[in-house]
Amino acid sequence: MTSNPQYFFRFAANNYSLLVDLFYRREGVNDVDLFALIKRHRSEEDPTVYHVADQLLKLGFLETVPDATATYEMTRQVQNLLGFLLREHRLTSVTVIQAYLKDLDQLGEELRDAINADKGNQAARALVEISDMIERIRQDSRANREAIINEVMSAKANPEQIPVKERFEKILRLWTRYLEPLRDLIDVRKAMDNTLDDMERLIQAGMKAFALDGALSRELARARARLLRLRRTMASDFRESMREIEPLYQALRRDSELVRGASRALEIIRKSGVNELKLAERMALPAWQVAGLFSDTAVEALFYNVKGYTPGRALSIPQAQETEVNDFIDPEILVEEIKKHIPVEDVLEWLNYNFTNASIGEVLRAYGRIINSSLGKVTFGPKEQSYRIAGIKVTAHPMQVERPS
Repeated sequence: MTSNPQYFFRFAANNYSLLVDLFYRREGVNDVDLFALIKRHRSEEDPTVYHVADQLLKLGFLETVPDATATYEMTRQVQNLLGFLLREHRLTSVTVIQAYLKDLDQLGEELRDAINADKGNQAARALVEISDMIERIRQDSRANREAIINEVMSAKANPEQIPVKERFEKILRLWTRYLEPLRDLIDVRKAMDNTLDDMERLIQAGMKAFALDGALSRELARARARLLRLRRTMASDFRESMREIEPLYQALRRDSELVRGASRALEIIRKSGVNELKLAERMALPAWQVAGLFSDTAVEALFYNVKGYTPGRALSIPQAQETEVNDFIDPEILVEEIKKHIPVEDVLEWLNYNFTNASIGEVLRAYGRIINSSLGKVTFGPKEQSYRIAGIKVTAHPMQVERPS
């Protein structure tokens, strides 16, 4: 039985604080806790506690936990909606994104069949699902970025005073489960780029095949724009996530190694005594003395100067604004530009000259795309040369692209 959307959202608006409280109770609530929560958030003019609890179940806000009959949890659909509104995003693993790409491959085959058979209706149906899949991947990528940044901010602030080892384990899990596999997935020679390249070629073929069908042609052009936005978004999200997490990962790794080493040293001292560490032989400390400490007079003078100081009003820090990524090299523009200049004697020098604002990552990504393209015969010079790209020195054999025979 379908719910009335108008009544659903009216109920959500009237019971917003209750829903937020339920959202953060990830372990679920039993009957007693649920009734207590409803009483806490209701006013005198609100319906009875039993009516509100009944509506939570009937409208799909709550459902019973699989292994219990009197315990309830928020449904995944409502969790996703509130997570989006509260910016409490959940991480999507790379395995799920790989499944999306596999579905995208299958939808591409369906679109190819429709183009070959000149079936506009079939192509339109496939295109709807393709656009939906592209947007799903993009939204999951952005949600992963927000979730990782939130985790990093929480680890830095550390309001719960979590030990270094536990914080490092959390950051290490983000690094190994989400970022390292994603780095491999978006590599220029790997599955994602191949799938998106094939899809782009299919959409271009569809635009030619259905050029006289105005509505379908517009949808194909829109799908192509979605595809390009997906490439930009995933590259930006990955860079921002790495920029946030990598310094903290390195710092926590060092601190964790220090803690483990200190724990091991204390264990040795407890069992065998401090002499077992052989600190004199290992560290060669000849002497130790106290120097450079403040005298009592200097400290008293400091406090005397500070006495009576009234701090001014604290400066407010504006909310950070998302910045547009300007160093992205559009694959379509890359192909169009290099076709104008073939033969190219030195591809790296050509890229560095024509895309001066691009980062070294985007330049090398474009370099790999040219190697794998069918623009012309690719050869390499016998002698290595050095290049200065985005302030970084790169050494390589010059790559030439000759005219196709």
